[in-house]
Amino acid sequence: MTSPPKRIFCYGDSLTAGTAPPLDGLFPYGPTLEKELGDDVVVRWRGLPGWTATTMMEYLDDGNVGLRSAVNSIDNPPLSLVIILAGTNDIGFLTSSISVGEPDVDACVEPIVNLHKACLECNKQIRTLAVGIPGSAWQEMNVAASKLATDMNSSIKDFAQQTYPEGSVTYTNFPFAYEKNNDLWSSDGLHLSPKGYEQLGRGLAPVVRDILKGS
Repeated sequence: MTSPPKRIFCYGDSLTAGTAPPLDGLFPYGPTLEKELGDDVVVRWRGLPGWTATTMMEYLDDGNVGLRSAVNSIDNPPLSLVIILAGTNDIGFLTSSISVGEPDVDACVEPIVNLHKACLECNKQIRTLAVGIPGSAWQEMNVAASKLATDMNSSIKDFAQQTYPEGSVTYTNFPFAYEKNNDLWSSDGLHLSPKGYEQLGRGLAPVVRDILKGS
């Protein structure tokens, strides 16, 4: 009797949806990740363009877009891993001209951390992978945005390392840096190009493979 496939769910904002302006359509990294992992792994995804992690938490149990709702609805077999890539829109909002004062890093990270905790509470066997917030043109132009991204990633990494039982949450840096005029990035300096999303899927595959071996 063959074992059922391991199931992975990718959740996040437009970087999970695969938005690549000015192109129409979506180019999610999920299909490339699935191809890299082989026939015994099924990857599905839900990306919410423009959403902050705070908004994701507010809709946690929504039947159409909520993370906890999705995790609870996937069974037979249940999910082995949830990949969460969020925070880019939070940084944009918190460091824009309408924001007042220096953002509190703990408060910024809290909704991302809570997304992971919600998954772990759904299923004691589940693992989560926190993908670091990538660079962007905005971060290159705005010192506060760059510092906030660095501090948030450091805080998310600390959370992953301190979560019990060990290995429940893994942190990995975004697989590649932002470079202006690089063909992995869209012209808006925020989203990836179709080639970039493929590279994201390939870049995450070794990390995901190691997690699945230990699950």
